[in-house]
Amino acid sequence: MPAWAIAAVIATVVSAGASIVGAKQAADAQEESNEIQSAQQKMNDVSAARRKVKEARVARARLMQSSQAMGTAGSSGEAGALSGLNTQLAGNLARQTGQANTANALSAVSQDLADKQFITGSIGAVAGAAGSIFTQKATSNAKAKALKDAQVTPTPVDPKV
Repeated sequence: MPAWAIAAVIATVVSAGASIVGAKQAADAQEESNEIQSAQQKMNDVSAARRKVKEARVARARLMQSSQAMGTAGSSGEAGALSGLNTQLAGNLARQTGQANTANALSAVSQDLADKQFITGSIGAVAGAAGSIFTQKATSNAKAKALKDAQVTPTPVDPKV
């Protein structure tokens, strides 16, 4: 195999390796980004839950104070209103949990996609390198055959002619 072909094969293999390393680094960065985003979302969820619980406590205190001032403390109306506040708080917290679970699922799917893209890119890089090697070998063989076929054996010349 000519030196230029060997150099081309080496360059192809090195570039395929560099492509694989770059794809792995990109996948690792995507995973880190997903982890940071997930941690930020958890902090936001905890903060929102605390805020909702605080708002519910304030509403409950206002209701109890109003009920006390009107002389209806301990009545079924007060109990119903307090129960409604608790139900609303539970619904809000459940909705928030559902949203957090959805965000986590989306993050996991995004990471799975990045991992599969890395694998696919790596396979493509290796296949490209192998294809390049086979193409160069086939081209080299075809050129050698063409040169061999192009050589004409001289026909002896008849001196009498």
